[in-house]
Amino acid sequence: MSREEQLAELMLQWEERRLAGIATSAGELCEGCPELTTELARRIDIIESMESLLSVEQVRSISNATTAPRAGGPPAPQPTSIPGYEILDVLDQGGMGIVYRARQVALSRIVAVKMMAGAHPLGPRLSRFRTECRAIAQLHHPNLVEIFEFGETDVGPYFSMELVEGGNLNERLKSDPPGFEETATLVESIARVVHEVHERGIIHRDLKPANILLTPGGVPKVTDFGLAKLLDEESGHSRTGEVLGTLTYMAPEQIDPSLGSVDAPADVYALGAILYELLTGQPPFRAMTTHLMRQIVQDDPPAPSTIRSDVPRDLAAICLKCLEKKPESRYASALDLAEDLRGYIEHRPIKARPAGPIRRTVKVVRRRPELRALVVLALFALVAVPVAILIQGKLDEAQLRADAEEVAPLARDVLRRNCFACHGGEQSEGTRALDMLSHAALLDSDRRIIVPGSPEDSRLIQRISDGSMPPAELEIERPPLPEEELSILRRWIRGGAPSFASADFESSSEIVVERSESAAAAKAIFVRHCYECHNHDLVKGGIRILHHRLLVNVRKVVVPGKPDESELLQLLMMDSEGVMPPAPRPRLSKDEVSAIRRWIAEGARPFPAE
Repeated sequence: MSREEQLAELMLQWEERRLAGIATSAGELCEGCPELTTELARRIDIIESMESLLSVEQVRSISNATTAPRAGGPPAPQPTSIPGYEILDVLDQGGMGIVYRARQVALSRIVAVKMMAGAHPLGPRLSRFRTECRAIAQLHHPNLVEIFEFGETDVGPYFSMELVEGGNLNERLKSDPPGFEETATLVESIARVVHEVHERGIIHRDLKPANILLTPGGVPKVTDFGLAKLLDEESGHSRTGEVLGTLTYMAPEQIDPSLGSVDAPADVYALGAILYELLTGQPPFRAMTTHLMRQIVQDDPPAPSTIRSDVPRDLAAICLKCLEKKPESRYASALDLAEDLRGYIEHRPIKARPAGPIRRTVKVVRRRPELRALVVLALFALVAVPVAILIQGKLDEAQLRADAEEVAPLARDVLRRNCFACHGGEQSEGTRALDMLSHAALLDSDRRIIVPGSPEDSRLIQRISDGSMPPAELEIERPPLPEEELSILRRWIRGGAPSFASADFESSSEIVVERSESAAAAKAIFVRHCYECHNHDLVKGGIRILHHRLLVNVRKVVVPGKPDESELLQLLMMDSEGVMPPAPRPRLSKDEVSAIRRWIAEGARPFPAE
């Protein structure tokens, strides 16, 4: 198990114990591996810091619920008064503050007033609240919530801002998800205003659907700059190891500081996560806290098309470019993202391109060093496997050749007994001069009688298979070849059709099919009783009674060694109601039926030639 896998397992144990109410330190978990204690303690501290900032309920929610008041949480502070404002009701409550609906008395308009959560806030939380005021005060844009005024009351600081009453993008996702075209337009508008924010030296760091408010007309407005980072100064808000933001939409560098500083690319990543959720209906990653953090840092999100097959290819490519692990691999700016989305809307080429299989593999290996050995092995296999296949092919070819040389005398015997009478000696002069026992004539490439290595393309095999060789009208004298003999010819041809071992075929002792007296007797009975209806011209019931392969291997009406399972015998039996031979022809005698039974019981050997 690698070091990273050990840490992941320890984090899982820590979370399981925590959920069970058991407080466990990093030292206790690392008793068997003390070298991991420091790193495990750092990761636990990151999670606890994040949960103290965002609340445990927010972090554990895979859907990242909007910052509504939490059941059982601290009550919203009720200011005794805010000079110039009449408090009407509570709009929202989150980890950073409470938002009220209020009436600005002097202008008689309804506004939103945000106050710090908790009485007399001090330290980093107060500093972040003031940062938000400073950040929004610098910005004026139709896609930003406008700030009107900043002040302090007896319960803490506040600022008043534009009231946006069309809900937020998170609510829209749940009630009426936008189509692909509208999604591209929405994210384009958000990306353009985020670019303007970056140009003013501000990083939002907490972009998410709940922080995108919508006007009644659907215009998006970015809000909640409570975690904004001012690039022109060191704010001192984030101590080493502290995680700021909403986990599902965080860039990898926001979770693991060793991956780089949190700058504009982190907001581009968050925009990609928002786009992903708009396209698929779910965030890029979904898991409990510790696993979710590991996925964001290590894993690529599933391709949007695997979740929703109709996601446009270009939109998916734009989305995944935003979600690259390395900041430099994302869009160089939010403006570049907006321009690519505009290109999609106007049906122009986009800059983003889907990652191919090689690029995806390289990305995974770079993030997972333990996989490098597997990749090396795979590359070796790419070379070794074709070589092994080539070697095996040569071995198979040699084996086929050896088998063909072994059966060559048998192949010659098959040709001699079945074909030589018509295609040999003096008879060959009247049949296009084909001598069936002349190896050179058989391999004539123009005639393709034999195609070495390919029985299927050899005319000899084709003609034997279709019943035209030996000639069908001579089937009593020379019955069609049985499967055993046809198999010998195929093996000989498949191995390259080597030369016959001897030209003196008369002296050959090699015989493929021994003569069977029971087969000869059965043949004689079939000729007397069945041939008239079941010959090559009149094939009643699809049966040629002297075609051994047809009976045994094709129609399977004869089962060698099993007379009682052979349909042909049942039709011939004296006490059957079968139709062979049909009336008025006489039925087979008991002795004849016994002879057929004996032939089948002895293996249904091929019929001999006369």
